[in-house]
Amino acid sequence: MFFQQRVWIAVLAILVSSNFTVSFCDQPVAVSDDISQQDQASAGGGKPKSETKKAASDAGQADFDDAVIKRIEAESPEQLAAVSTLLESALTKGLNEENESFAEKMLASVLVQRSQQVVALMQRVRGRRMLQLRDEALEFLRKATQSDPTLVEAYLMIAQLNILPEGNRDEMTTATSKAIELLVDEPIQQSRAYVLRAVAQEDAEKKMADLDSAIQADPSNIEALQARAGLRMQSDDVDGAMADLKLILAEDPGNQVVAQAAVQQLLDAERVDDAVELITKTLAAKPSEGMYRMRAILYRLQGKEDEALADLNKALAMQPKDPISLLQRSEIALSRGDIQAAKRDLKTAMGIAPQVADAEQAIVVRCLIAVEEGRMADAINDMKTLVDRDPTSIVRQLQLANLYLRDERPRQAIEILSAVLDRDPKNASVLRSRADALLSVGEHADAVADYERAAKVTQDDSVELPGILNNLAWVLATSPNDTLRDGNRAVEHGKRAAELTQFKEAHILSTLAAGYAEIGDFEKAIEWSRKAVELGESDENEQIEQLKEELESYRQNKPWREKQELEENKVPILSPEDLIDT
Repeated sequence: MFFQQRVWIAVLAILVSSNFTVSFCDQPVAVSDDISQQDQASAGGGKPKSETKKAASDAGQADFDDAVIKRIEAESPEQLAAVSTLLESALTKGLNEENESFAEKMLASVLVQRSQQVVALMQRVRGRRMLQLRDEALEFLRKATQSDPTLVEAYLMIAQLNILPEGNRDEMTTATSKAIELLVDEPIQQSRAYVLRAVAQEDAEKKMADLDSAIQADPSNIEALQARAGLRMQSDDVDGAMADLKLILAEDPGNQVVAQAAVQQLLDAERVDDAVELITKTLAAKPSEGMYRMRAILYRLQGKEDEALADLNKALAMQPKDPISLLQRSEIALSRGDIQAAKRDLKTAMGIAPQVADAEQAIVVRCLIAVEEGRMADAINDMKTLVDRDPTSIVRQLQLANLYLRDERPRQAIEILSAVLDRDPKNASVLRSRADALLSVGEHADAVADYERAAKVTQDDSVELPGILNNLAWVLATSPNDTLRDGNRAVEHGKRAAELTQFKEAHILSTLAAGYAEIGDFEKAIEWSRKAVELGESDENEQIEQLKEELESYRQNKPWREKQELEENKVPILSPEDLIDT
């Protein structure tokens, strides 16, 4: 519309510069300077005094008239370039004050249109060529602002183009500042200009000030609110960030992009409850399978499997062919021991998207199914795949080592754990796992050394410490190696492990009893062994029979001895090509 108005003004200019008079209320109105001055000459009998000056100021009139005519239909880059040339020529040669002002504004308009054509070309290219076109567009825009310093559109385009790589931050700041000044009576547009200037600011305080001004000018500016939320999150102002994100969702309740960004920021800040609350509000405004799936994942983090399953079912009702939701539901089925349901969802997910079979989550599910079905070779192959993908992942290597232990391949587990400890010698989890493996092959001295190292590097409030102390005490109390046993230390570590678990773990009380038996205090040994049996029976402990045998041994004043010498499983592990289809 603005461009059309300018075209009509150009048409009027042609009429104004023509040599005729227009009647208005029956009074002749002189339009042409030439006619006016001819009348003056007739009346005065000679040339007007300003004729020489007028001739100089109108030297560019012909080029100006030609430019105005060509401007009406100019669309192509070549046509617009021709108009620019004519206008520049007219201005150089000289125009009267009114036409000079008009020519400057028309030139600015043409230059902006030429820059827009160049920007359109930029979308079709990449790399250096795109940046070259950017510089060309910027040159047009700089000239446009010289011709018309009030042209807000040109300043905003200058700022936007400088956002690209190798852009000039100073020019961007100058252009947006000028736009902000010009838009004082247009708060919504001014708010957007503030956001652009905030992008150029390197100083966090200046950036925040611009975003504050943007929101003050237009409280509904979602882009400004989102940018300020991100900046607040970077400065650890999580509550401030959440306040901005809630304002966005109040304006646009169904904005899932913002909701997902907010949820991710809350998760980064370990505020899972707040993330769930935010998703719940978003779902109330606009249900979506993506939000249900996301909330299901968060429910799983909170240990709310029932709620997670309900949300996954809703997500799948809205989008039955969502492989991610199917994989999530498959994991829940596994945790509940429903192997068939887990296999069914996994198979369906891979049928929908075959590439899912190579996804980490799918491999994990497939591995766990194999474990539950006793196909340890298949499980090991899957876990080896994950380890190969990320050799630096200690978690995956621990999982592989544990699978080797479950498949009675302790020496392969020891090999993996030793390699990890070469890189991370103070990793308590790995030390404990290797000690367990060493214990299973009868290498008690090395196991004790690993347990002791693990205990030294484990924090007192660590959930792992009771297990480490218990296993160490057990070896010191029950090892057949006479030089290795140390009853007093066994009682010391056993007591601490029992205290840390509030005397509620049957196997730890069993260890404490073994320590007392080793130092010959069978009265104490029987007392703690009896409590271990009672707890074991109430908890349906799978080792209840051994607990009873230990108690009987102490009643006969006999200490307990145990030497594990697990025979290594020699059966070859199947290759991935031989994996059983689940």
